[in-house]
Parts: sequence; C-alpha cells; structure tokens
Amino acid sequence: MVHRTPWTSSGSLTSDRIPARQVPASTTPAKQQTKGKGQAGLPKGKAVLALENRLHNVEYASGKEKDPKGGCFCLAREHGLSTYVPLCCNCGLVVCELNLPHYACPHCGESFLGNTRRPALVAQIQEELNAQITKEERERGRIIEEARKAEGAFPMLPGASGTQGARRPAGKGTAVSSQSSHKVMSLNSTTKKVTVSSYTNTPISSRPPSPTPEEPRRVPPPPGEINYVKQPPDPAHPWKNMQYPDLQYIPPPKDPSAHSRRQWEREG
Repeated sequence: MVHRTPWTSSGSLTSDRIPARQVPASTTPAKQQTKGKGQAGLPKGKAVLALENRLHNVEYASGKEKDPKGGCFCLAREHGLSTYVPLCCNCGLVVCELNLPHYACPHCGESFLGNTRRPALVAQIQEELNAQITKEERERGRIIEEARKAEGAFPMLPGASGTQGARRPAGKGTAVSSQSSHKVMSLNSTTKKVTVSSYTNTPISSRPPSPTPEEPRRVPPPPGEINYVKQPPDPAHPWKNMQYPDLQYIPPPKDPSAHSRRQWEREG
C-alpha cells in the first residue's frame, strides 16, 4: 500500500477534492493613456491640444471647406502674418494668422493643401508640437523643483520622473491646503454615551476665475460692387462732388495773433 500525503496529486483528505479556484486574468492593458493627458497621466496644456487638433485637421481635411467664421481680409494689417500659408498662390491674397491652413482661401476658394504643401505643413506642425511638449515638461519640472526647495527637501536627480510628495508652495494663485477634516468627541452626562461627530472645512479659493478670451475681430471681405457716381458730371460745375452734393466749404478760423504779428511787421 502506497503511503499518501496531503500534498500528493490524489490525497485522501476531503479538502483535496475541492477544485482550485481560478483567478481570471485582467483584461486592462498595462499602459493606457487617457484622452487629454500626456505622459504619466498629466493633463496637456491648451497650446498642445490646439496644435494636436491643427495637426489632425491638416492631415485629414480635404482643404476645400471654407471657414465657417468667414475668414479674415485684414491682409495681415491687424493680425500677424500666417506662418503656414502667408500667401494664396492662386489669387495672391495675403493671409493672416486667423485663416487656418486646413480651410480654403476665403477669397477664391482654392485649397491650401496641395500635393506637396500638405506634407510640409504636417512636418512643420509636428515640429511645433514637439517643441511645445518639451517646453511644458520643462516648466512642469521647474515648478516641482521649486516646490521641493520650498519644502526643504532634497533636490530631484536628473531623469527622475517621480512627482509624488511634491506639493506646490503656498504663493500667489495657489491654495494653502485642501479640505481639512476633524472629529469632535462629546460625552452625554445623562446617558453616559460618547458621540463622535465629523466636520469638514472646505477652503474658499481667493483666485478669481480666468476670463474667457475674446474672439478676435475679423475684417469682412470687400464689397462686390465698386462704389462710384453713375450720373455724368455737371459741365457748369465740373469740380462739384457728385457723391456728396450737399457739402459746403467752411474756411478755417482766423488766428488773431497771426493778424497782429503781420500788422506789427508792416508798421516796423
């Protein structure tokens, strides 16, 4: 007779007949990036989101749609010159920065995204996006380093990506602490029972809400018709203003000091 132990494959104990519990494998991916967040789940800045949206539009837009806001016809006089398409190659319109490159020309309707122009724009916007992401990461690291120095902690080593334990220093525009809670224990003299009550204090931020950026003024397109006087000029008064016939000449007021000075020169 073979001696069997509890840890053999077919033991004689009752617990050996209980099937082993199988733990289901996790279906959650190890690295999952959240939309609107960059590395380590940190939120992206407005500039990065704007560049990503612009890059997506330039890559996948047809370029034939016109700007629903009508574009701008300031000829780069009120706004900066566009760094993507400064000039329309079809009609010669000077394009300002309010005219986005994935829309068609606001004047002639020609697309700015040609066969050779689209890859160049994609490479340009991608380079701007990489530079902006690097800038935000440096700014974020500088803020964390200043917070560590304000707390008196050791400086962070180069290449370290840990942000735990770093708090913002109390300064302008930042709250000193988050919600603080405390408990109060009271004793009832009649029933001899102890009552524990919890209280939470929510600090009120003194920072005013950021104002909504105003929409820049867009110059409308020029009128379709040229404004001119359609009636023939009057031969008796060829110099007459036919567009504004009721204009009257008003001589400038006389300067008394100039008159007295001329009179003094004559007497002298």
